Amino acid sequence: MITAFTFTALVILPTQIVVGEGKVTAADLVGESAVTLGDVRRMQEIGLGAAPAAGQIRRINGAYLRRLLRAAKVTDVRVPAQLELIGKSEVISASDQLQAITAYLKKRLGKDGQIKSVRAFQNVTDFKVPPGARIALVTPVGQNPFRARSSFKLEVRRRGQLVLRRYPQVLIEGQANVHVVRQSISARQEIGADDLGSETVPLSRVPAQALGRFRWVGMLAKQRLSVGRILSRNDLKSPPVVHRGQRVRIELRQDSVSVTTAGEALADAAVGQQVTVRNLASGRRLQAWVRGPGLVEVTP
Repeated sequence: MITAFTFTALVILPTQIVVGEGKVTAADLVGESAVTLGDVRRMQEIGLGAAPAAGQIRRINGAYLRRLLRAAKVTDVRVPAQLELIGKSEVISASDQLQAITAYLKKRLGKDGQIKSVRAFQNVTDFKVPPGARIALVTPVGQNPFRARSSFKLEVRRRGQLVLRRYPQVLIEGQANVHVVRQSISARQEIGADDLGSETVPLSRVPAQALGRFRWVGMLAKQRLSVGRILSRNDLKSPPVVHRGQRVRIELRQDSVSVTTAGEALADAAVGQQVTVRNLASGRRLQAWVRGPGLVEVTP
């Protein structure tokens, strides 16, 4: 806060005064000045409305304030023609934003790569916030946050309450460890340990679904995979554990009751997929979930 200047017993108010949150009174304008305790008490009764938001300015006409002071019998305060009340604020810098985004990327990437640099591209500037507000959440805009140029949403919160959102765009440099196809793989072919190799490549080449650890040995290729392709989760599907025409065990569950009967699968399906089965006892067709080799479950 800018401290008021004094001349003998006269208090001269500055033209700009930083004020905290809440209601503002005339007493907030004088700070630690030479006004008497009685004047302070009288000035506390002069309400000037709510403080402006962090970093914002609200102007007060000097003549209006002088009339209020005279009415309260406060005479030893000199008021300028116009005062500007400035809402107390802190600054979240461009550096703070880049550090938050870098921390998010490093955590998301883990041990599967390295973030070399995160640089400002657009909308990465200092901005003012209420005291105590901090960047609480970083989320990418789009599915792949590791593109060479990526946008993020930053949520700034204070005491758990949302203050504002910002959408900076940054330039990212880094590298990642990925699985690369060594020899051509046909669609629906089971992938073996010798079909892929490990390479370190620039992050800008890596799809988000290729990062992290995931099972690929023994999985099936959804489509033909050419040599040099970076393998991602989207290229894989689980092998079926139930096959068309196979005898299966059907478990019918409802609440805590379970009944088992024999059935026949009418299609191939992997664990977690839905498949049509025929109850051999009744001949009815049922929709069931595959739980394991030869085992399906029907729920109401």
